[in-house]
Amino acid sequence: MLSPHEIYFNKNADLSMMFSGGKTKIRELTKSSGYGIRVLKDRKIGFSYCVKEDEIEKAVRNAEIFSRFSKESGFSFVEKKEYPQVKVYDEKIAGLGIVDLKEIMDQVRDGASRYSDNIKVILSSSNDETKIENSNGFGEDYKSTSISVYVEVMDGTGFGYYYNAFTYLPKNFTGMGADAADMARKTRMPEKPEDGEYTIIMEPEAADDLIDVLIPSLMGDWKRRRISKLSEKEGEKVFSSKLSIYEDGTLEGTAGRPFDDEGTPSERLPLVEKGVVKNFAYDRENAFLEGVKKWGQCNRSDYYSEPGIGFSNIVIEGGDYKNLEELGRVIVVNSLHGTHTANRTSGDFGVEVNSGFLAYKGERIPVRGFMLTGNIFNLFKNIVGIEKRVKSLGSFFCPRIAFEKLRVVS
Repeated sequence: MLSPHEIYFNKNADLSMMFSGGKTKIRELTKSSGYGIRVLKDRKIGFSYCVKEDEIEKAVRNAEIFSRFSKESGFSFVEKKEYPQVKVYDEKIAGLGIVDLKEIMDQVRDGASRYSDNIKVILSSSNDETKIENSNGFGEDYKSTSISVYVEVMDGTGFGYYYNAFTYLPKNFTGMGADAADMARKTRMPEKPEDGEYTIIMEPEAADDLIDVLIPSLMGDWKRRRISKLSEKEGEKVFSSKLSIYEDGTLEGTAGRPFDDEGTPSERLPLVEKGVVKNFAYDRENAFLEGVKKWGQCNRSDYYSEPGIGFSNIVIEGGDYKNLEELGRVIVVNSLHGTHTANRTSGDFGVEVNSGFLAYKGERIPVRGFMLTGNIFNLFKNIVGIEKRVKSLGSFFCPRIAFEKLRVVS
């Protein structure tokens, strides 16, 4: 008789294409499918995987053997429950082929070449099918699609870019390229601001990079292992009262899903609310190891990797400002480089601004090539204001945010 078990199936098809140096190249056309197997034996979890359905029973036996090396816990597989209907599948994206993607590439390129031929475009489309079954009676599946667009334009000394990802096929790809071209034209002949502390307005694209530095500290395994500086801060006001951050798989972003990668129904989870640390993200294993009773943030990078804590859509709630540039002399940051070098444990960072403006009384002077240094925990304490309008960037939903006393080093 087989031990209590879970079978995770994923089928994926990715197609990507790049335009650079005046040529279009197919970067990747990949397809994969397989089964990730977990078993529960003697209160321990074991993992294995296989490619073919007739290999599942053997994979279960292998997982039983590997379970000997894991920790004991009160873990159990999810039971069948109601889950939300989340629209993350588009037949138009699912049906895209090389010719279709090339036509989209041409549209983006035409918009991007408005002022300059020095452009790069990367397109990627993805078509996924996910299914989970377990010995507790859970058995559900869903399909998802996405298409992402990245554009870079150099116009003399000006740099512009555009990035977004969608679950449904957009209509105006030419406008995406044109947005990057317009930014490049407006940022020609950039200056460097003087050293000092400034109020910095982060566009959602820049905030997207910064949130990647903060978000690991809200993961339950970091809390359990006391890696996170927020480990002892649950229920305490740590950040600006203007800041609320949610994890929400029910939204139709590119990380939307009816249930996580263990089968737990998606819901809106407050991570930070009005500056107070409300919750940490957990998969079932880490939740049981720590003895908490809230989970639902399990991700798998593929069928052959063990599942772990991971987020769906991340949302920063809008504020009450219509236009943050009314604050006075500010630097508006379009894009950053270097957040991968930040210390995610301490929160210390030093990033370079690729594109931005020094704004004052309606005048905008292009700036770039300088550093912003600080600490991510202090940064989100020092929020001056947040705009009302929230922009969707794939799996990240964010308004423009203004931070005070951020150090500029030229």
